[in-house]
Amino acid sequence: MLHKRRLQHSGAALAGLVTLVGMVLLPVSAGAAPTDATLTVIVNRDVDHNGSYGSDVDQPQPGIKIAVTDAGGRRVQGVTDRDGRFVLRANPRLKGGRYFVVAKIPDALATLTPVPQSSTFQPFSTTVDVTSQKQTVRMGVAVGRKPPEPAESQPTNVSRASDRPGLAPFAVGDLVWMDNNRSGIQDPGEAPASGISVQLLNVDGEVVASTVSTPSGRYVFDNVSAGTYSVRFAGVPKDFRLTPTGLGGQPGSDSDPDFSGVTPPFTLSVGEPNVRPTTSADQVLATYINPTIDAGLTPLRFGVGDRVWLDLNSDGIQQTDEPAGSTAVSLLSDTGDVVATTNTDATGRYEFSNLPSGKYRLQFAGLPAHRAFTLRTAGSDPALDSDADPATGRTAVFTLAQGAPNLIPATDADASSTDFENQTVNAGLVCAYSVGDRVFRDVNGDGVFDAGDTGIGGITVQLFDSESHVRATTVTSESGHYTFYRLAAGDYRIRFSKVPDGLRFTGRAAGNNPAVDSDADHDGWTSFFSLGNDNPADSSIDAGLTTPANYRDAAGANQAPVEVALSSAGGVAPQIPFAGAALALAGAGCLIVARRRRKL
Repeated sequence: MLHKRRLQHSGAALAGLVTLVGMVLLPVSAGAAPTDATLTVIVNRDVDHNGSYGSDVDQPQPGIKIAVTDAGGRRVQGVTDRDGRFVLRANPRLKGGRYFVVAKIPDALATLTPVPQSSTFQPFSTTVDVTSQKQTVRMGVAVGRKPPEPAESQPTNVSRASDRPGLAPFAVGDLVWMDNNRSGIQDPGEAPASGISVQLLNVDGEVVASTVSTPSGRYVFDNVSAGTYSVRFAGVPKDFRLTPTGLGGQPGSDSDPDFSGVTPPFTLSVGEPNVRPTTSADQVLATYINPTIDAGLTPLRFGVGDRVWLDLNSDGIQQTDEPAGSTAVSLLSDTGDVVATTNTDATGRYEFSNLPSGKYRLQFAGLPAHRAFTLRTAGSDPALDSDADPATGRTAVFTLAQGAPNLIPATDADASSTDFENQTVNAGLVCAYSVGDRVFRDVNGDGVFDAGDTGIGGITVQLFDSESHVRATTVTSESGHYTFYRLAAGDYRIRFSKVPDGLRFTGRAAGNNPAVDSDADHDGWTSFFSLGNDNPADSSIDAGLTTPANYRDAAGANQAPVEVALSSAGGVAPQIPFAGAALALAGAGCLIVARRRRKL
């Protein structure tokens, strides 16, 4: 059961809508799923009485009453049209899933009788599942055909009530039990299920009798007339369901109803399968009994899973072209105990299945190097956003129980192990590269962080991308340090600003060690640098500040700007006249040399 693809959300049952003219709709709202398939019931007249449908001979039969009943007893009725058809499409009036379909010949067509079941005709009472695809049921009627008489070999030695098998009263019943191991078979030690509602339905789907299972799990319908019936089991406790049907091969020990709670039709008549004479142990008044109609209840099992992905654009939402990520995943109870662990596969998917109902949370951990969690619950679609807390990797507590949000029927999982699954718990990962270091007071102005230099706090630091957009801003700490975290791979540059008065940026790249020299130019800008797998955490981008008097260029020569120095008294400093005299002497020397050359 792998896949948040948003395996997509649909209800656990499927339903239909009747659109035929003459159809009677009962005012019941049950909330059908929009994916319900179409059910078509076709009735044909078996013209040649051969018990098999032939398209070139048999004619459509209008006017046959059709009743379709869901697991909750809600019903839609109608009649076949002139083409012999009754069509049921998606409609919220029925709950959906498997329906009990019954056809009935009205009094106006009393000359017709049902055609027995064959390879082409289905019986007048049947169940049909429209969960996944459209279904067609074909039934047959014939003029003047009579039901078969009981065979002579059928037993007639009844012990009480009547010695005429056709009039003998019947009983039906057996056991409702807790199938804890989900085997579909009554195993030794499995407990009975009491208080379960049990209804006996006739061929029209009408309730003719009802009871509840006893503390021993037993139920029985006594003194029932011969005929065709179904049994419906209802009132299944929350977080339980009916166990899979027909798994044991023994009618007396396996479960008979489908997931809707209704058994296939069976006939109470002497000589019918599983009908036998009663004994005193049956504790009924009837002459014959079918003691094989059982129902197993099993706890619902749940699953949770979906995907870990690499959020390339860091928006917290899965895009179709974003690749898989990898983590370890732990399933935790709501109190934090580890229930199970797994790892994501090559597609980034993970899954936990066969879980009892309860409250859980997930822990994503073991992220690859230089990865972090993306934004949490950034979108409106739970199947596409990330649920992991960026700081801890844990999700919020979620519930796995019948009716909980985001649960859908299991599709690609083993139906015997998982009933409902939550395929919306995701974790998005982003690249987590970083850059940083310090701004320092370059005391000697050599452009290198030396032992006596100290950090400068409060300097504004801005990170720009390759398109000159500001990606982040911070200020240096008291020690002069700064760091930008959780950066995507790419090219960046940094600008340092808001420098204290009296300081200027020192020489750039003055030393031989990039980890300790200054990288900012005279305007505070660094050159471009790249972050990625080859340089995931750059901690060498520094900026030195010094006084103008101590400023040096990259070669280390003293390049303090020339200033006109004044004496403390306001006059010209004494060194200025000496410099002027030296210049005058040099000029006179040049003049004497020139005159001597002319005389020669």
